[in-house]
Amino acid sequence: MKKKFWIIFMMAMVLALAGCGSDSGTEESADATEETEESTEDSSSDYVLYEDLTSTLVSLGEYKGIEMAMSVEEVTDEDVQAEVDSIKKEYSDLVDVDREAQEGDVVVIDFTGYIDGETSDSLQGTETSVEIGSGSFLEDFENGLIGVTADEDMEINMTFPENYSEEVAGKDVIFEIHVYRVSEYQMADWSDAFVQENLEYDSIADMEESIRAELEETAQEDAESNWQYELVYAVLEDSEFEIEDVDVEAYIDQMMSEYETYATMYDMELGEFLETYLGVTEEKLREMFRETAEFRVQMTLAFHEIAELEGMEVSDDEYQEYLQSIADEYGYEDASDIETYYSSDMIREQLIQEKVIDLICENAVNTAE
Repeated sequence: MKKKFWIIFMMAMVLALAGCGSDSGTEESADATEETEESTEDSSSDYVLYEDLTSTLVSLGEYKGIEMAMSVEEVTDEDVQAEVDSIKKEYSDLVDVDREAQEGDVVVIDFTGYIDGETSDSLQGTETSVEIGSGSFLEDFENGLIGVTADEDMEINMTFPENYSEEVAGKDVIFEIHVYRVSEYQMADWSDAFVQENLEYDSIADMEESIRAELEETAQEDAESNWQYELVYAVLEDSEFEIEDVDVEAYIDQMMSEYETYATMYDMELGEFLETYLGVTEEKLREMFRETAEFRVQMTLAFHEIAELEGMEVSDDEYQEYLQSIADEYGYEDASDIETYYSSDMIREQLIQEKVIDLICENAVNTAE
């Protein structure tokens, strides 16, 4: 998250899902939008406000003058080349080759996985395309296909990661695989003339320079976002709280409600949706959210204390300007439509949080400079 790391995440997700500002022109998308709008009409009632909390702030840590290095990731030639290769792939054809598969190739396979001699639908695939090195499948699975040839039958023995879906996490698996074909990306032409005609750059060098500039901008934005988070985390670490589990559960409920929205869009029960698309149970996902929920309780308490100490308020002009900025970002013609989904109290709380983060960052010392 780049905009105050993630404090407006919940608002952004539902606004994007509601999609009032877009018009795809299809009956299917209209139906999905209508379902989502109906499911988000009372979204503000799910949002946890400061006055809802029973937890308390015992002592507030230092929030001015925090020293923290902002680390900006260097953009390498390899990073630029990876982007170039991705663009070239869009203009390439997949051509079958009569050789052993190597990284970057696409291998079409049938596979069946066995754990303790048993298989399941989630361990099977038919005529599945796997691009080696793309990260679309587990690394051990993709690397196991290096060296295969068309019409070959082979096995991959591997262990699922501990943090994989609960059904198979940490378990040994044997994949029986039939290879149909091995293909590579080929393009007829890659020249300055091709780039000028198809990509609106003056040359390949100009394209690479533009890509580098975009990657460096993204790296800077990511660094700033991470720095914001680390600064806030430092404030909370220096503070003392008495956290009530009911508040943590309330924030977990709020995060879970967004997945309920998705489930409704697909006409599925929440548990079925989570198992199908995330490979986790509802209980597991709630536990995964717990640390974040505790952080949010602490943040809300600390931020309100800082806002009170600093005399921060949200004027009507600031409120309307903020509302309009959210409307512009998510394509709403009328900014007041946002208040259909979120109460003014919630929106004002979000704005206060942004103000507090600005204050913390403006008074922090970047020791990397």
